[in-house]
Amino acid sequence: MKIIFTYTAYLIIAIILFACSTQTDPLPQEFYGLKIAKKLIGKDTKDYVDRLHFNEVAPDENEIGFYSGDLGTAVIYITYYNNSESALREYLKMTKNISPNNSPFVRSEFIILNNNRVYRTYGMGQVHFVFVKADMLIWLSEDPAIGSKFVEEYLKYLK
Repeated sequence: MKIIFTYTAYLIIAIILFACSTQTDPLPQEFYGLKIAKKLIGKDTKDYVDRLHFNEVAPDENEIGFYSGDLGTAVIYITYYNNSESALREYLKMTKNISPNNSPFVRSEFIILNNNRVYRTYGMGQVHFVFVKADMLIWLSEDPAIGSKFVEEYLKYLK
């Protein structure tokens, strides 16, 4: 009886560890020919985002990955929320506030990429894509030369 209990306990632990290890890291070390050059987490990330906006806008739980390679550069900003509804609410609020009248962004529009509603805008020499995946609000900025293929592959990767 003790052997069966021990075996069952090990099996349960192995299943839990396997399930945890198969989760996709939203900031992979290498992606689409670009390697992560720098990663910010915690307070450093919040401070960085707040400085970008000249105002305190970032919630506490964020990550940023700065990528570079032969194709160019990309930055992935991730904000985590308690649930998908909160992430969607903040996404809608953010995209509503981005307008040519009060920001450096132009030609903003909602598009569909890989069955995902994505907000695309241009500004500061980059193409920007904003979208929600589960409890994450993601802002992806990339060099225009990379094209939309990077974000399309990233959306597939996150599934």
